[in-house]
This record gives sequence, C-alpha cells and structure tokens, in this order.
Amino acid sequence: MVLWGKRVGVAVAYGALVGAVSRLWKDTWSDSLTFGISMAVVMLGVASAMDIRKRAGKD
Repeated sequence: MVLWGKRVGVAVAYGALVGAVSRLWKDTWSDSLTFGISMAVVMLGVASAMDIRKRAGKD
C-alpha cells in the first residue's frame, strides 16, 4: 500500500511538471491539463506492468 502511495505521488508530481512545461510552450490550459493527466496515467500503467512482470518472475 505504501509503495503504491509513493507511485501515485510520483506520478502526480510528474504529471504536474509535464503540464507546467506544456503550458510554458504556449499550449492552452486544457491541453496542458490533459497532457499532464495522460502522462501520470501512463506512468502508473508502466509501474503496474512492471509489478505484474515481477510477480510473474520475469525480471
């Protein structure tokens, strides 16, 4: 549980960073928010896939 809390925290921080950089590139607020959320979801998906592979014994 603590590990997933850390992963969610890192994903949210990364999404915020990506969204801020996207906004600096003169994207609209909507595009920046969508891009930041998308990157956070992708990051959580990758973490989930790595966890599944590790449980299956395929390091």
